[in-house]
Amino acid sequence: MNSPSSFLAAASLPADPPQHLLLSRLFWLRWAMVAGELLVLAGAHIWLHIALPMSPLLALILLQLLINGGTWLRMRWARPAEQGELFMQLWLDVAVLTALLYFSGGSTNPFVSFYLPALAAGAATLSWPYALLLALCALGGYSGLVYFYEPLHIHDHGQAMAYHLAGMWINFTISALLITWFVSRIAAAVRSRDRQLGQARERQLQSHRILALGTQAAGAAHALNTPLSTVAVIAGELRREMADNPALSVYDEDLRIVEEQIAVCKAALESMRLDADAQLRNEDSAAITPWLTSLLEGWRLRHPAVLLVAEVHQPGWVASQLQDLSQILLTLLDNAAHAVRGRGHQGEIRLRLLSADAGDATKVAEAPSSFGGASSRSGKKTAIIEVSDNGSGIAPELLQRLGHGPVVSSSGGSGIGLMLAFASAAHLGGKLRLRSVPGEGTVAQLRFPLR
Repeated sequence: MNSPSSFLAAASLPADPPQHLLLSRLFWLRWAMVAGELLVLAGAHIWLHIALPMSPLLALILLQLLINGGTWLRMRWARPAEQGELFMQLWLDVAVLTALLYFSGGSTNPFVSFYLPALAAGAATLSWPYALLLALCALGGYSGLVYFYEPLHIHDHGQAMAYHLAGMWINFTISALLITWFVSRIAAAVRSRDRQLGQARERQLQSHRILALGTQAAGAAHALNTPLSTVAVIAGELRREMADNPALSVYDEDLRIVEEQIAVCKAALESMRLDADAQLRNEDSAAITPWLTSLLEGWRLRHPAVLLVAEVHQPGWVASQLQDLSQILLTLLDNAAHAVRGRGHQGEIRLRLLSADAGDATKVAEAPSSFGGASSRSGKKTAIIEVSDNGSGIAPELLQRLGHGPVVSSSGGSGIGLMLAFASAAHLGGKLRLRSVPGEGTVAQLRFPLR
């Protein structure tokens, strides 16, 4: 019977298409009604020996089954069921029930309140005009049964009242169970929809924040280009002056470092341009091993004093959305470098690329649940990049807040980079997880889909 917009990913679909959840509920409610009717007929005919016109009653129950078969076929269509169609489904149930009662005692039948489950279903699923019309139809049917019906023929008239009271008890029990089941399922569906709407609002708010930060980053990159070029020109002039003036040779090492850092900044700006270009051409995919090797080589230039041990050899693996992956990894590596800075030569960062089956699924902090886990339900092959350090670790109270918004830490970080990393992980259909033990270090696991 029964881009920021990419953050707004659709939630996973239930077993029945969402536009047919109400039809599905009505479908199963009708099955329960048919089962109850058959049990009542069997009990009245076999155990109570009440003479009933079985042929028309069974024909009407068969008609209910045919209606239910039509409902099942209707649920194969993608077009959502509208209010008028749901009303017709329930009206057919009321009409068939009225005919069943007509052949079995009319209003004297103790099961006359079988109208109530259909009315409860209508009140829960229909707009008030349709629900009111359905109630009027049921009231009209009940009123007609007071005057027009086929009387029941009970052989033992002394037990008639006892039979009637027992039937009323059975009717109440079945009706109460059906109404409770149907209304509770509808209420659960409403709660699920409200929860999904709340998650969508949270994703939209997060995407607005990401858009604002991305706009600021683009503006900052544009603003940095000119002063960076100016500094590069000055460094070149100093290099030429140094060639003519041997007294300036003591600054050769400092000037070399400045030139290296200028080159790193220019490479970062050029990489940003190339990544944007690749995304516009839909070419943002590549084999993981060479891409990751190149990324780590560039990162080592910015952190030459930090020991990074990498295990990234996975031939044949290809990933897309490399710009998002690059930003996440650079954020994780920069945070790890900051964490091991105080350990001097003993500080170490390890990066591993491995299959998702080999990853540690221990969960301490992860991306907000409104983003989470699309890849785990999509059936795609996934990989994990694990970044670990032996730094000072993260305090538990701070760990729980990372990724949900900016934070203020004692180390001077703001948490914006990790917030963007969590959002980017959700954007590409993956998940970012952190675990940390204060004094022992931090492990970050990025799970992402492969092409």
